[in-house]
Amino acid sequence: METTFQRTRNNVLTPTPEEIRITREFDAPRELVWKAWTTPAMLVHWFGCAAFSTISAEVDLREGGNWRVVLRTPEGEDIPSYGTYTAVEPISHLAFTHQWEKAPVDVNPAHHRTQVTVDLHEVGSKTRLEFRQTGLVSEASRDSHIGGWCDSMDAMAITIASVRD
Repeated sequence: METTFQRTRNNVLTPTPEEIRITREFDAPRELVWKAWTTPAMLVHWFGCAAFSTISAEVDLREGGNWRVVLRTPEGEDIPSYGTYTAVEPISHLAFTHQWEKAPVDVNPAHHRTQVTVDLHEVGSKTRLEFRQTGLVSEASRDSHIGGWCDSMDAMAITIASVRD
């Protein structure tokens, strides 16, 4: 699931069996980190765990709008995740539901709805991201999501760096 190396870059807290909190600092302005979360062309480069590729992303960025990202397993199976934006406050706060269209692994049931919040804070020329996911079905589900989100945060840092160069 998660590795010590992931935790050196991503500060992970698990206050309850159904909650994840990740804090990470990105060497980029807040506007760019916001675009990484809200632009399909950027999402396809970082969203998802390292074992899967991301093949498409759709974003209707407004409260009540939907999002959908399709991951592909190494065996070629597509695993869509989707949800609805519950709050959109440009460049500072994003909240959305998160569900799997089909279970990516046994511990993450299809169509189980969780809530994700992302808060972005300026820290000089950098951005501190505060991520929270609640409503996970079990500790095993929480732990599998930790690995996926840490992989995503690592890939986001690489994506952001490539845009800045």
